[in-house]
Amino acid sequence: FREDSMVIDVGEPADWVKINVRQTKECFEIYALVPGLLREEVHVQSDPAGRLVITGDPDQPDNPWGITAFKKVINLPLRIDPHQTSAVVTLHGQLFVRAPFGHPDM
Repeated sequence: FREDSMVIDVGEPADWVKINVRQTKECFEIYALVPGLLREEVHVQSDPAGRLVITGDPDQPDNPWGITAFKKVINLPLRIDPHQTSAVVTLHGQLFVRAPFGHPDM
């Protein structure tokens, strides 16, 4: 699948946030670079229809790195299980989301 058609900026485009989506046998793996944002400044929401919403909200909007608040919506091609979806932000501003496929009966 083409990932550039799946990622949509809501509001101001945030081209500095790089997002990569990989599909494995049992889940989607989403890698995002959110440099300069702390763990508590990044939020991930998911719904069963296969939508992931990644938002970043820097505590200091007038920071010298030009980091702005952003919201990206990723439309995955398959249903996912939001209860099993996990997100980790590393100290270096790397976000890793694992979204297992949902079951058809959900």
